[in-house]
Amino acid sequence: MNKHRMAVVAAIMAPALLLMSCSKSVKDDGTGTTRPSGGATTPEPTTRTTRGVTDTSIKVGGITYALYFGDAALGVEARLKQANDAGGVHGRTIEFVGVDENNNNEDSGDQDRVKALVEQKQVFALLPVMTGGFGGGDYVAEHNIPMFGWGINPAFCEGTSAFGITGCVTNPSLKVGSNALGTSLKELFKGDTDKTIAFIAEDNAAGKGGLTLLKNSVENLGFRVVAADASLPAPPEQPGDVSPFVNSMLTSNSGKAPDVIYIQATLAGTKIANALQSGGFKGMIITPSYSPLLLGQPGYDGVYVNTQLGMDPSLPPNVEMMNAVHAIKADQKMSLALIAGYYTADLFIKGLEATGRDLTVESFLKTLNDGFTYSVDGVVGKSTWPANHETPVPCSVMTKVENKQFDYIQKLVCGTNITIK
Repeated sequence: MNKHRMAVVAAIMAPALLLMSCSKSVKDDGTGTTRPSGGATTPEPTTRTTRGVTDTSIKVGGITYALYFGDAALGVEARLKQANDAGGVHGRTIEFVGVDENNNNEDSGDQDRVKALVEQKQVFALLPVMTGGFGGGDYVAEHNIPMFGWGINPAFCEGTSAFGITGCVTNPSLKVGSNALGTSLKELFKGDTDKTIAFIAEDNAAGKGGLTLLKNSVENLGFRVVAADASLPAPPEQPGDVSPFVNSMLTSNSGKAPDVIYIQATLAGTKIANALQSGGFKGMIITPSYSPLLLGQPGYDGVYVNTQLGMDPSLPPNVEMMNAVHAIKADQKMSLALIAGYYTADLFIKGLEATGRDLTVESFLKTLNDGFTYSVDGVVGKSTWPANHETPVPCSVMTKVENKQFDYIQKLVCGTNITIK
């Protein structure tokens, strides 16, 4: 796997491995039934997996790529502390054992990391899981391990136990996506879709798959794509001279510049944006990189940052979030990873609340996969399970970088899921 990938991951996971069962399970002699939304009665699961659950506590822990998602653990910790300070969930506090930081972002060791959390530390659920790629997906799926995170890799797709706050963003089939980006742009342009767009990405599976999804997203609403070029060196390599890429973008519209240039790059994005601005490009430059650390860097001022989550700190849910975070770390700044971690934990807590006091892995997953929904007004679009195991949450928002600060020019907008051509 390539290092430093965090955007869209389109590679298909390796074939499932045959692994020995790790859950502590006992048979339940009860004959209780529950009435799902359709009205029919179905038997409760006869296996009761209570790993990590006691009468007074629930144990969770996760895996992150620290370079990009380091703040996620703090977001999780802040949300869990809120719940615990309020008395826990149905009388149980949530014990966070922390995260295993996969600092190389190489997924070859993820299965061992997951096994250590589940078998040795006995966590009930994996929370948060935020990496570019994730090599523990086979183990999670085979053993029905509840997993929560940001659904940007295929491990959050095509199963029943992994829940991403953005749904399944990168279904490995590349047959389903959303028009979220197109919807966001259409609103910014006040309904005018007579615009040309050029995409440039890194030369790897993530870049190529991402271009497919992004291209379809805007074309679905009538925008014209004049370039979709995955030619940038893949990380950890970086382009030395970016002028060939810049010139290609500036002439992509039949020898002229397009209206919009979207730079899907993890390392060279601001360098290319700076060269575009220096070359006189007056159109819209979009990047997926939201980071306070980039404020003031050449090329970052003037760009539009495209995210799936509402970043505006004045939104009431985000005010509450930052108050909870500052109770733990007073000088913490808002970041995309922080928000993703906090609301990932919130999704988990809402699932616990809906499940009730009689908590097992089986009852928890049954509750979530029986029409459970989650959203946060203005911040996280609506997901419905099990549908979002297969599809993304089709929401997007643009934030402009101006005068070395973020300008929250748009509210979160949601489109629809689409079939990829």
